[in-house]
Amino acid sequence: MMMFLWLPFVLLIPFAIVWMLRPASGMGCCAPAQVQQRRTPGPTGLEPMDIARQRLARGEITTAQFEEIRRVIG
Repeated sequence: MMMFLWLPFVLLIPFAIVWMLRPASGMGCCAPAQVQQRRTPGPTGLEPMDIARQRLARGEITTAQFEEIRRVIG
């Protein structure tokens, strides 16, 4: 019995190392869906005005913000 007391510690050490080395951003494979949805997508190939139109349609920006973006982008 005494010789099996070390077994939990040997199994916990790799788990602890992996847990400490995980990404600090919380975007690992097991992150909640809400957090993963907030992740910035990679390059989509869309034009800036297309992105602004999509954001306006989703309600992420107001029409005033959209007009400002349109003015700046030209």
